[in-house]
Amino acid sequence: MSNPLNSPIEVGIRVLMILVEAFPAHLDINCLVLLDHGLLHSADLNGPESLHPPIPIRVGELGMKRQHIEAGLQVMIRADLAVMSAEEGGIEFCASESSESFLKLLESDYARALHDRARWLVKELGAVDDACLRERMREISSHWSEEFEVMQYESGDGI
Repeated sequence: MSNPLNSPIEVGIRVLMILVEAFPAHLDINCLVLLDHGLLHSADLNGPESLHPPIPIRVGELGMKRQHIEAGLQVMIRADLAVMSAEEGGIEFCASESSESFLKLLESDYARALHDRARWLVKELGAVDDACLRERMREISSHWSEEFEVMQYESGDGI
């Protein structure tokens, strides 16, 4: 059985929510990786309660996230819900005209929570440039190594 978490459809919908909130802006893959992380771990950014638990060393998620986001974007592009374009700065993505209507069909509590956090996230970080966005993410990830050390100590591995 395959893992239902971070499937291309789930990740694609998360990224689509970010793109809809950021519309008409075009976002590159690096920005989407960082924003998707913020979407799931919004409390790290002093935002609403995070949708995913605050596991230690969340920085490890960032390494796999790019590949998951690329797969999710492929699904959304094939469904005409996202658009890929070559821009001056490289390949960028934006929501299509039908994206918002599609997302309105999702009525679960989780979908509403994702939408609320995507709105908050784009309002909070959507207008910052790439360097500022990376610095903000660096600030929150700086304490993760400390959390990992505490876990090792508590488990007896780091004496």
